Amino acid sequence: SVIGGIGRMGVHLCAAWANAGYDVTMCSRTKEKSQAIVDELLSGNGYQKKVTGPNAGQGDYCVPPCDATDWKLKAGDNTEAGAADMIVLGTMYEQAWPILESIASDVKGKGKTILDMTNPFMTRPDGYGAGLPKDGPQAGILIHKKLLDDPTVKWAGAYKHILWTLLLPNGPKNTSRPDIEVFGDVEAVDQVVELIYRHKWRPIVRGGLDVAYKFEGGKVSCGKILGNMKREMFQGEKLSVGW
Repeated sequence: SVIGGIGRMGVHLCAAWANAGYDVTMCSRTKEKSQAIVDELLSGNGYQKKVTGPNAGQGDYCVPPCDATDWKLKAGDNTEAGAADMIVLGTMYEQAWPILESIASDVKGKGKTILDMTNPFMTRPDGYGAGLPKDGPQAGILIHKKLLDDPTVKWAGAYKHILWTLLLPNGPKNTSRPDIEVFGDVEAVDQVVELIYRHKWRPIVRGGLDVAYKFEGGKVSCGKILGNMKREMFQGEKLSVGW
């Protein structure tokens, strides 16, 4: 289940995962909103929509037409997300915990996997992505784990630096840069690695939750850039970096 499933990243990933053969529930505040998008995708027409308001010009919805005959994609509201084996936090960071807290009774003690894609440092024109308090953990996933306080949940972070326009149902738009960084608990990472492979990208495992702060989207440093360049030159990594 994808919380924030009707956002640009959510819609593109729901289409990619459904095309890879997964059972996917696109969740929103109301089922009606997600149902309209699901219906369009299942018609085979893809989904295109111009973004208006403060985020206009930041990129539009652009899922191309694709045969969806065999897709197992359905719509739901956020309260249904807790029933899934894997819960994807795909909304803005500031909205993620209130939603997760509201379904906590369906999550805690159930051995769920949570894939956290939120970006607390990715500044947006609409005011989201303002960062985190400097006296606390510098990774959204660590804050969410602490707040949920459930030792049975396994956590992973991924898709932090991927632009949604590059996530197409049949694989990456730029096939020369298919790499996605993944980190977290081993059990969750294993699931996300399989997920990434199945929609024709390539996972790069960075480590456990202790490295989460290094891979937040929107945090740029010379050391990080140089490290990425070195790994590309000597290890053959091809991280998706926005084109």
